Amino acid sequence: MFREAKAAKIGGKFLSYGESGSGKSTFQLTFPNVACIDSEVGVAHYEGKEISLNNGNTYNNLKLVDNTSDLDELEEDLDAFISGEYDEKIKTLSIDSESKFYATMQIGATEVEERRARIKGGNPDDAGISVKQWGRIKIINMKLQQAKIDLSSKGIHVVSVAQATEIKDDDGKKVIGYKPDMHKSVKFDYDTILRHFTKKNKDGEIGFYAEVVKDRTSVTKVGDIIENPCYDIWKDYYEAMNGLGLNQTSYKKDLSTSTESMVDKADKSEELANEFKNVLKQLKDNKDALLKINKLFKEKSIDLKKIELQSPDVLIELIDFAKLQLS
Repeated sequence: MFREAKAAKIGGKFLSYGESGSGKSTFQLTFPNVACIDSEVGVAHYEGKEISLNNGNTYNNLKLVDNTSDLDELEEDLDAFISGEYDEKIKTLSIDSESKFYATMQIGATEVEERRARIKGGNPDDAGISVKQWGRIKIINMKLQQAKIDLSSKGIHVVSVAQATEIKDDDGKKVIGYKPDMHKSVKFDYDTILRHFTKKNKDGEIGFYAEVVKDRTSVTKVGDIIENPCYDIWKDYYEAMNGLGLNQTSYKKDLSTSTESMVDKADKSEELANEFKNVLKQLKDNKDALLKINKLFKEKSIDLKKIELQSPDVLIELIDFAKLQLS
């Protein structure tokens, strides 16, 4: 249902990516009351310690840590936040790093394909991630991203940390840019995206910087280079919303329901497609019937090789038509 448009309190959705040692982990700990899902034991170096940035300020707002790289546990942690288990206790959820979870997804998908290759008598070393498995990886990423959006609608900040990978030219020699080591679809869901890097200052010391890749808040501009990036830069923007109400969403639930529906329909379509093929086998010597069915296929622009992709309603119509030719 539609609701009346109104200003509401939201949490920021930040993506922080860059090379190792570029200040990503310390950036997340400048946010208020942080619970970190640590998949690389990255924040262990900062637990119980104060962090001094080159801007002269000291931070460490880390309150809770879950050391895991298990996808199910990641989803359980997100669900716990959405259900309100940490309301008023935690203001920021950080995931360090998203790259590790993405690698876990790919490893799982590869193992599925290797197992299938063994069953079929093939060489598991030749098995790669199939289009179907990539589709499943995309769905998993979408579910996790929708959960982060739901957290934002509850006023909770989300900080995703990722490693950077190089983008090279067509010859594969020159580096022309960088991208986060994550599924390519997820970067659209963040309000602010920062690419962290280091460089030597004039005095010879290492400085910590971030390039603004995206910022919906307009607090910074795309292309800005920020020295010592920290939550303080966006603090006033988000704290100005403290007196506002919430417009809570249920995107993760909506996606799960839609996905389950799609899976049910896909399974039903596969079952009906097999039934249709069995009817066709019974008509293999009936040229007139096959011509009629072929004509119907052309009218509906249906490819027999992709019959499983048709909706259950269309397949039921095809089966009924084919069965009429048997009588």
